[in-house]
Amino acid sequence: MTFRQAEYERIMAQIKRWPPDHRLTLVRDVLNTLPATPAQPRRSPTLHVALGLLATDQPAPTDETIQQWLRERRLEKYG
Repeated sequence: MTFRQAEYERIMAQIKRWPPDHRLTLVRDVLNTLPATPAQPRRSPTLHVALGLLATDQPAPTDETIQQWLRERRLEKYG
C-alpha cells in the first residue's frame, strides 16, 4: 500500500466517525472546489479527415464494376 492510499484510508476512517450532517457539509465543500463546468475534451476533426481520405478525382465505381471486383475477390479466396 502506498503512502497516499494509506493516508486516504486513514482520512476516510476518520470521516466515517463524523455525524452524517458533517459528512454532507464536507461533500458540498469538496464539490465547491471543482470548476463550475468541466473542461470539454478537444475533439479532432475525424469526419473531415475520413472524408478527405476517401476523396478522389475519379467517379464512383458502377455497380457492374463492384460486382466484378467481388467475383475476382471470391476467385482469389476460394479458387
